[in-house]
Amino acid sequence: MKATAGLGVSRGVITKRIAAGVLFGWFVLPLAAAPKEVDARGAAFFESKIRPLLVQHCYKCHSEAEGERKGGLLLDRQAGWLDGGDSGQTIIPGDVEGSIFIKAIRYSDEDMQMPPKYQLDQDVVELLEQWVRMGAPGPKQDIGETAFSKLGDQDILFERAKTHWAFQPVKSVEPPKTGHDDWDAHPVDRFVFAKMKEKGLTPSPQAKPTVLQRRLAYDLTGLPPDDKMQSSVAAEIERLMKSPHFGEHLARLWLDVARYADTANVTVPAVRMETYYPFAFTYRDYVIEAFNKDKPYDQFIKEQLAADLMGFKDRAPEQAALGFIAVTPFTAAPHDFVDDVIDTTTRGLLGLTVACARCHDHKFEPVPTADYYSLYGVFGSVDRIEHAAFGEFPVIEGYDVDATLRDDYQKKREVILAKVAAAKKSGKLVGARRPQWQIIQQSEMCELITFHDGAGGRAIMVKEKPKPITPRIFLRGEADTRGDSVPRRFLKLLDPEQKAFPEENSGRLVLANKIVDRSNPLTARVMVNRVWGFLIGSHLVDTPSDFGLQGAAPSHPELLDWLAKDFMDHGWSLKHLVRTIVSSRTYQQSSTMRNDMAAVDPTNQWLWRANSKRLRIEQLRDTLLALSGTLDPKLKGHPKLLWDVESNNRRSIYGLINRINTDPTLRAFDFPSTGATADKRTENIVPQQSLFALNSPFLIAKAKSLVESLHFSDGMSADEKANALFQRVYRRDASDKEQQRLIPFLALMEKRKQDPWAMIAHSLLSSNELLYLD
Repeated sequence: MKATAGLGVSRGVITKRIAAGVLFGWFVLPLAAAPKEVDARGAAFFESKIRPLLVQHCYKCHSEAEGERKGGLLLDRQAGWLDGGDSGQTIIPGDVEGSIFIKAIRYSDEDMQMPPKYQLDQDVVELLEQWVRMGAPGPKQDIGETAFSKLGDQDILFERAKTHWAFQPVKSVEPPKTGHDDWDAHPVDRFVFAKMKEKGLTPSPQAKPTVLQRRLAYDLTGLPPDDKMQSSVAAEIERLMKSPHFGEHLARLWLDVARYADTANVTVPAVRMETYYPFAFTYRDYVIEAFNKDKPYDQFIKEQLAADLMGFKDRAPEQAALGFIAVTPFTAAPHDFVDDVIDTTTRGLLGLTVACARCHDHKFEPVPTADYYSLYGVFGSVDRIEHAAFGEFPVIEGYDVDATLRDDYQKKREVILAKVAAAKKSGKLVGARRPQWQIIQQSEMCELITFHDGAGGRAIMVKEKPKPITPRIFLRGEADTRGDSVPRRFLKLLDPEQKAFPEENSGRLVLANKIVDRSNPLTARVMVNRVWGFLIGSHLVDTPSDFGLQGAAPSHPELLDWLAKDFMDHGWSLKHLVRTIVSSRTYQQSSTMRNDMAAVDPTNQWLWRANSKRLRIEQLRDTLLALSGTLDPKLKGHPKLLWDVESNNRRSIYGLINRINTDPTLRAFDFPSTGATADKRTENIVPQQSLFALNSPFLIAKAKSLVESLHFSDGMSADEKANALFQRVYRRDASDKEQQRLIPFLALMEKRKQDPWAMIAHSLLSSNELLYLD
């Protein structure tokens, strides 16, 4: 059968039709032929004639042995073909013409053909028709229901959910006493030390001050340390969190979750130019400012889902929070757009894979299809503003434009408008017979507004439909096959009463309030886990976007609950959460490997040392800018091409993110796909990374700028110059061995009459000592 079509049956309907068949004499077999009591003749016929056909033609897609249950249908057991799948009733015992199964194998309907790749011989079809006519008997010993056949049984899944850790209320937990003075002072350390003791592990000593300073600088700002180190670790933490670079760095965590990009996932027809979102950057700026101002996380969520329903004044920058919804990969496919927003919201905020219930009840989680379509009604009740309808996006505060830039933008805009007018006059069609003027507006004008600082800032947002929709279930996920209607409401798992949302609007604000309600056991836990993983280098729950029945269990469940409750008790303050984590001895441990501990816990699951972390590609690029003295500290604004040596010295978070043409350097260094919400970054080592280090024009240029910024004088010795470079890059002098290794290289460069210092700087900037954070 085609993948889009499944076969199915309802046991209740089967019972009624069997009874009717007995009454009117339709069946050859009597009603007494129940699955376990089928007569010998029927069982023998099945085993000798039918099972071999099902094994040969059907089991690949419909059997437990193959791990496949396409269309929700199993054909390796009698309970399977009686219970059916997602398409409704499959086999009606005794009723050949009424059985979808027979219709599919006859190939009489082009939308329902089984097997999907070839048609069965006529004698095989006739044999299967005979089997159905006999009442579709099964074997004497049917395998019946198994764990595999129960996949998607919502009653069972809801029963399991009653005891699942993530669905229990966040508990108030008293940190255990350790009896160890150094590890009793901080609540986080008490939980971690207790787990280490339980596993037979001992903690590592505190990291050296220079190592800890570098770790804090990168983890809190994404930049190398400067010369303003405070006298105490606590004071240094506060200084770094007050820096505007704090929000720039932490925002990257959230933008991965929000699948942020400056383009959609389609190109403009005819010219194959990217579909830019001209004002997507205002959402990115909103996130940075929210983290710098320590906007409460519950408010942060509400604004991203429903800022337009919260009564903000005209020109309020909070309107740009709706970029969480608007900056979607999809511009033309309305059902995929809604699915994307459901997925981003539920996996990103709740750690639930609700989008898996688009076509059928979730196979592994207590999420019925009806709940998916309840949320579909919420997000399907918004209208997106067409990306090229620039004037419909509201102007917001915070983007005052310099007169010179504004004039330059206006001149370039007038040129494009003249081209649009000329194209309208000509009436020329291009590509798929689309007006050329539309192509110019969607490509050239969008590109100008996206990149030009003189274009100002408008909120990337969505708006309410005139009337909210009443959603109906799409059977098998197909929009043209509608089932029952469902109200707009929250998930049954988290809201058993499921009171319908108000009729006057989409219900996004009500949904947001449900998500951030303190009684919701998921929201605080999910965000605490994300921040912990961002700072520590490993998560308490190793599946950050899946806290469901299939997700990983927490390594330190009591610590997770304590952090979640503390987070909420302190006004959902992200700065408080960050401060709590980085002020702990757990965070401040040395990362030095100890073989005795590694033998017990090789992956450091129980945190007996700090994790060594590789700088993300954004941190590496920003480091090159900072160390070379060329970093432009400007906040906010239009995106720029990342590796443009001449014109872009801003932080990487302000670089263009293109969904269609992902920057190859970002891709080589594990930048996540922006086609869907990302749970965490992977870390791979590939040849392209070394090629970047050796050949990147950007890195080579920054090495040269680094040497120029040190202002070497003729009176400086080679040792002094080397130490100046090492101090800038590594914050230490070159060792005697390193100085000795430089001598022959310096002599060679002198013989060639070449300046060696830019090449030496290049090698330092390409080293593991710079790339890894201890």
